[in-house]
Amino acid sequence: MELKNTIQAMQKLGRNVIKEGRQILKRKKKTTSQNTLYKDFDYLVKKTPKGLELEFGFGNADDYWQFVDEGVRGSGGYKPGKDFKSKQGGTGLMRGQGSPFAFRSKNIARGVVAKWIKNKPLRLRGKKGRFIEKTQSNIKSAAFVIGRAIAQRGLTRTQFFTRPFTQQLKRQTNKITEAFADDLESELKKQIK
Repeated sequence: MELKNTIQAMQKLGRNVIKEGRQILKRKKKTTSQNTLYKDFDYLVKKTPKGLELEFGFGNADDYWQFVDEGVRGSGGYKPGKDFKSKQGGTGLMRGQGSPFAFRSKNIARGVVAKWIKNKPLRLRGKKGRFIEKTQSNIKSAAFVIGRAIAQRGLTRTQFFTRPFTQQLKRQTNKITEAFADDLESELKKQIK
């Protein structure tokens, strides 16, 4: 059976999820120097023996997109910062509140942060606040401090995928159903002839 209308309806769902998700990533400043997650976030509608599947892909960001989407609770416990109204607080769990993920240790792997520092167009500062060179020793020290801060405070939730997907699915379900009904009707007309 040819499912032309259904495929188009599902493609519209996929396009809208990607568009809204990328807007959230941009607004929450979750784009990186390489924009891996932003660029690789895509969808595919494919035929299977059982029907159609709408599949979302994250390319090279496949191993961490869930942490960006759901956030990660910090290991340091919540202590309010100077601004008590701030949802991101001092050291706390507020950054990843509601997330199924949590940091267990007081620091994250240095190699990960060191690699990020090398790739990121940022400049390191020394004890006196002056810019310093990106030597191996300086990168190692910065990786320790940054990794500890991330593990203590956690990562904020963006819900760049979850929110657009659930909202678009609610909006598009009737349209997908109608498209399938149209495809079924045209297939029945072909069979009758």
